[in-house]
Amino acid sequence: MIIRQLLYFIKKAIQNIRVFFVINLVTIGIISLSLIVLSTFLMISLNLEHCLDKWKSQINVTAYLKEAVTPEELTLVKQKITDFHEVKKISFVSREEALSLLKDTFPGQSGVFEELKDNPLPASIEIQLKEEYNNPQTIKNFAVKVEKISAVDEIEYGRIWIKGYAAFFNFVKSAIVAVGAVILLATVFIISNTIKLTVYARKEEIEIMKLVGASNFFIRTPFFIEGIFQGLLGAFVALLALYAGYHVFTNWMAHSSFLPLQFMQISFLPLKYVILIGVGGMVTGFLGSFFSLGRYLKI
Repeated sequence: MIIRQLLYFIKKAIQNIRVFFVINLVTIGIISLSLIVLSTFLMISLNLEHCLDKWKSQINVTAYLKEAVTPEELTLVKQKITDFHEVKKISFVSREEALSLLKDTFPGQSGVFEELKDNPLPASIEIQLKEEYNNPQTIKNFAVKVEKISAVDEIEYGRIWIKGYAAFFNFVKSAIVAVGAVILLATVFIISNTIKLTVYARKEEIEIMKLVGASNFFIRTPFFIEGIFQGLLGAFVALLALYAGYHVFTNWMAHSSFLPLQFMQISFLPLKYVILIGVGGMVTGFLGSFFSLGRYLKI
């Protein structure tokens, strides 16, 4: 009995989509456009998060040593830093190595380096932290501990970059949530008003069904299933368009004359987010039908 009713509801919903094809096409298009915007923001956010996390994992804390550090003190400093539980590995950079690296970085400035009488660069210890400690607050706390070591003159860990990273990423996440909420509300409102047209066109049919004793559930369910179908189709079209755009964009990047773009890796949405968008489309279609029926027909 339940299966028979369900098949009837599905058949009725498909029939409604065929009869009011243009209106349903408009509804599916609205859902698709909304989900394209949301999924694009989501894909940008996920790739940005991946990219920034990759950069963040490469952040090193540099401990610049005082000029008069003896070999014994250097050994003691290395041991103290290695003993910190946040540390993954360390590497010592002598003054000579630091100058050599600077020369390699700026090969066109060889004349400037030749005029140097003394090496102005200090020796340093490059400290790489374990992945679980690569967050702004932990790095800051760790830098404070290292700075208290007597042989350490100064600490550098990209304070401005880390602070900017945290602020920027929080802004991006907040923007996505805000934009998503606005688009969702606007989409539900537009869909509910669009579905009102199909409801109005079938007003006499619905009144007859109520006169012969059809329950509210029996009348509403085909509309709900219709809305779910619309949402699912809208999500499918949105994901198809998003993938096509992703494919075109990655091909353009691979053949770009701007070299850094050729090495950037952009990933498509993971499967769980694809499923989430599909579910989101169905929920959006359902809500549009729900509000349309509840407020307009009051059945």
